Amino acid sequence: MAGDPQPLRVWHTTVPSEWTDYNRHMSEGWYAIAFCDATDAVLLQFGFDAGYRAEHGTFYTLETRIRYLQEVPEGAAIHTASWVLGADAKRIHLLHELSVGDDAAVVATQEAMLLHVAHGDDGVPAAAPMLEPVLGAATAQAEAHAGLPLPDHVGQGSRVLR
Repeated sequence: MAGDPQPLRVWHTTVPSEWTDYNRHMSEGWYAIAFCDATDAVLLQFGFDAGYRAEHGTFYTLETRIRYLQEVPEGAAIHTASWVLGADAKRIHLLHELSVGDDAAVVATQEAMLLHVAHGDDGVPAAAPMLEPVLGAATAQAEAHAGLPLPDHVGQGSRVLR
């Protein structure tokens, strides 16, 4: 299965009033919800549907980092461009860029590391290899995105103020 070298553009919405704060801008927690929805949309593209979850397992988010770059007003049409920065048997590393309308300006980014988890015979969740079609789709997309230059913020944490 060959991946597409273009970013995945599989999620969009309009910012509802309940996502805004007293300044009528998108509140920080809702960025996380938007990125969570974008991750789910990417996983669905890979075949991670209800049947897969029931038979093979799920994903847990191990780590995320959100960068807030510009305010997003109530009613704005937002969408993500998503890249698979890496994938192996148990993990998927994603980068999402959130933009408003047709403007190419990125207003926020999220980097996320996901871990594939299944319940063992004892019912306890544990890291487990992905199965098809998710494994093949995720690794193919990671290979397709591997040649793209990484933005300088990828893999960086917050800077310490001293």
